[in-house]
Amino acid sequence: MPPLPAAAASAAQRAPPAAPAQHQQHQQRRRRRPPAAAPAPQHQLPNQQLLRWERDGFTVSRGLLPREALEPVRDAVQRVVAARRLEALRHRVRVLCPEHPAPGAIATEAEAERLIDASAHELGFLQFFNLHRTEPAVDALARSAALAGAAAQLLGTKRVRLYQDAVFLKQPGYSETNWHSDLRMAPLDANAFVTAWLPLRAIGASEGLVFAAGSHRDMALTFWHDLRGRDLSDRGYRLRSTGAMDVGDVSWHHGWALHGAPPQPPGTAPRLALALSFFADGARLLARTRDPSVHQHMLHDEDAESYAPWLHDLRDGAPARHALLPLVWPPGGERSGDAGGAAASEQRS
Repeated sequence: MPPLPAAAASAAQRAPPAAPAQHQQHQQRRRRRPPAAAPAPQHQLPNQQLLRWERDGFTVSRGLLPREALEPVRDAVQRVVAARRLEALRHRVRVLCPEHPAPGAIATEAEAERLIDASAHELGFLQFFNLHRTEPAVDALARSAALAGAAAQLLGTKRVRLYQDAVFLKQPGYSETNWHSDLRMAPLDANAFVTAWLPLRAIGASEGLVFAAGSHRDMALTFWHDLRGRDLSDRGYRLRSTGAMDVGDVSWHHGWALHGAPPQPPGTAPRLALALSFFADGARLLARTRDPSVHQHMLHDEDAESYAPWLHDLRDGAPARHALLPLVWPPGGERSGDAGGAAASEQRS
């Protein structure tokens, strides 16, 4: 055997006596432990998009998703839209015709359409909630690095939950989508909330979303004003559009950003878009019954069909952790047991 280099020989001379065999076996077992799993790759949005997100409350990621990756998503969406159209029309009757005593008892699509036509409101869209609970392609998309990982980057958090997904169908001739903010319709006491909106066919500049740039930072609006029926034209917002979008483009908007959509132009194909809303893990429910300072009238119940299945399992003001609000970033976070499911101590007894 060749001699050790001088430095190595010197180190060997300074080494302590050999450890007992039992200690050596323990050290070997420690060395054989598999290394900790590397963190999943996270899609990194460029700084220009992050700056626009912070400044304007929205940004658009062009070509974020491969077109072919959305083909199974589009197929799943089309199946659900065909199967649940009556359910979606009942939802719009509840929202647009609040005087109707039992929207759930409406038996046919034609009956629901007659009620909406006779109301004082125009039909702007049909909405289909939470396909990720039944459609694996939508669930996989919601958990992907491109969406969930980018949502974590935008929200500045390591842990992200899926609040809901919703498909929006706009038929040619449907009216505009009124100005609104997503968090106004979510029972969360939160700011870290982002929605990814992606068309499932290429759309023209007149078919996308329109944003009131900077409205997510307009604290005075909700602090001083009751928004019921208020005209917002005096706020001085700059109106900005997503512009034309291709399949694979993704528009991101903050939960408090005011946005809407123009009427669907006659002669166009129906517009199908999928919106997935994410929030930072740790957000709490509005303490609607326990905190008298909460302005309960500010919560709009338009999306109640989405949150009704889990809302009453949790106490007012509790962390919004529930099996129906899955942790989607980092991958496998709920399976590891460090943040999954609803906290037992926060559930209603």
